[in-house]
Amino acid sequence: MPLKADDIELQLAEPRPAAFTTPGWYFELKFDGFRLLAERIGGRVRLVLRRGREATALFPEVTAAVAALPGGDFILDGELVIQDADGKPIFQRLLKRSTLAHRRDIELAMRADPAVYFAFDLLMLDGEDLRGLPLSQRKELLFELLPKAADRVVPVEHVETQGEAFLEAVRQRGLEGIVAKKADAPYRGGRGEGWLKIAFTKIWDFAVVGYTDDWNALHLATWDGTRFVYAGKVGSGITPKIAESIKPVLLPRVRRTPPCVGEVPREKDIVWCDPELVVEVRYKNWPEGLSPREPRFLRFRDDKRPEECPSPKAPPVAAPQAEVEPAVDPVTASGEVKISNEKKIFFPEDGITKGELVAYYRAVAPWLLPYLKDRPLMLTRYPDGITGKSFFQKAVPKGAPAWIRSIRVRSEEEQRELDQIVCDDLRTLEWCVNMGTIPIHLPASRVASMDRADWCVIDFDPKDAPFAHVVTLANALHELCEKAGLPSFVKTTGSSGLHVYVPLGAQLDHAGAHQLAAVLAALLVQQHPTIGTLDRVVKQRAGRVYVDAVQNGPGKVVAAPLCVRPFPHAPVSMPLEWSEVTPALGARQFTVRDAVQRLEEKGDPMAPVRTLAPDLASAIKKLAG
Repeated sequence: MPLKADDIELQLAEPRPAAFTTPGWYFELKFDGFRLLAERIGGRVRLVLRRGREATALFPEVTAAVAALPGGDFILDGELVIQDADGKPIFQRLLKRSTLAHRRDIELAMRADPAVYFAFDLLMLDGEDLRGLPLSQRKELLFELLPKAADRVVPVEHVETQGEAFLEAVRQRGLEGIVAKKADAPYRGGRGEGWLKIAFTKIWDFAVVGYTDDWNALHLATWDGTRFVYAGKVGSGITPKIAESIKPVLLPRVRRTPPCVGEVPREKDIVWCDPELVVEVRYKNWPEGLSPREPRFLRFRDDKRPEECPSPKAPPVAAPQAEVEPAVDPVTASGEVKISNEKKIFFPEDGITKGELVAYYRAVAPWLLPYLKDRPLMLTRYPDGITGKSFFQKAVPKGAPAWIRSIRVRSEEEQRELDQIVCDDLRTLEWCVNMGTIPIHLPASRVASMDRADWCVIDFDPKDAPFAHVVTLANALHELCEKAGLPSFVKTTGSSGLHVYVPLGAQLDHAGAHQLAAVLAALLVQQHPTIGTLDRVVKQRAGRVYVDAVQNGPGKVVAAPLCVRPFPHAPVSMPLEWSEVTPALGARQFTVRDAVQRLEEKGDPMAPVRTLAPDLASAIKKLAG
């Protein structure tokens, strides 16, 4: 049987701190791209990434170039790269292309950002396994096979002996580093001394703006002169001893919202805090639009303030409030909002456009607007769809039409007052979605009584637990509420779990709503300790469902019923009948393409949650007994 790409264990390079000048060594440029095996057997081409994923359809220009090479069967080893006009690798463009799924998107990206395959080794030729040959012979055969003038499949040149001089030349060009390879060595899978990588690393100071709830990583930001800009996270080098030393500093500074702008993540395990600490971090490189790569914590900088941590490379990031739609009359003659860029793809895997998202929200408005009415909202905007950057929007942005309703709300976390958006009608909903809004989050209170809660909510977060356990716990909570005389309503989150609501009829303030939710969660976990937990720290959940009562309180928001979530297939947070909460249910079962028909047929079983006012005194007495 001829050698195939699937049979090959890649040879990897061991890191080395410095270059050297030694006969018998080849020195090659280190590329910032995807490691790739290019296989052609029997005329069929396959591009295989490092962990076995095929990229054949993702990079058709390289596939075609490999197919057009002279000769018969072969397997090449090399690096897939996208370069700028100066020939420097642009990793983030390559990363973006790797997420595309539709042929049209791939073809457009191929024209805008064509990839180049730099082949540095030949592992099989015409059925013969070449891995046992010395590198010097494999490279001779490689240059015989590949024409140097090719534009999509390029053989990698090397420098003999003079590693130190070559590294200095690479440094002056601002490239990533070099790889040293022993000329007389065979190709051996795994890491070893035959291949060595000498990469440039950088050191920078960052402000700490958050941490993971297991204290295994710190979230970082830089200062652009007016605000903090998110810059990723660092986990490597954060030992338990280091974590313990910073808890007393960070815990008193915890806040609900991120203290920074930019591409801020939304994972539940992040705890945000006001910037106080500065850390020194070593990293490999910092591609534009991404976080520093391979960061490692080095030390704390007690001699620096967070505002003394500028970005080493980036221009100031525009604040979300400054982002506005094009200056056009926002309303048509018929009263509808003019929709810009209707054909822009918002959900690439499904080809769902911004126009289709707007159409969904228009169709679902009769059921959705009663939930949104009179409530200050938090929008999450995705101007370029779910694979692009996103940010939260609470305050009414500059340039908003005069008819947009807002209410001034004091944000204790941000220590300022915000004019928050209130969506009472279809026109405002259309305007919000036209700004790129996908999910809409809302509080339990209305503008007339911001200190009172219309409901409390339990969020079942499975993380790594089976969804069947979410179903079991939700039904158990329903039964617990029934026995106490409390009505309860359920919906899918559209993400990974379920939300169960208990109506309060504005009889409790936010503290009372939180206390009731906490009691229900505690009783539920007490009944089902093997599948439910109250522990927020993911690593301590031991595969159990997190029964989250923390989503209740002043300023707390949850995903609105019927809103769209930013995941493939455009799932919807769907209200359910309790009879539907069975093992057959899926958290992302309902999408923009079937939700409206379901509502037209079944209505909204959750609607009473907005108005019911149960006998809470009697229910609390039963729960206590």
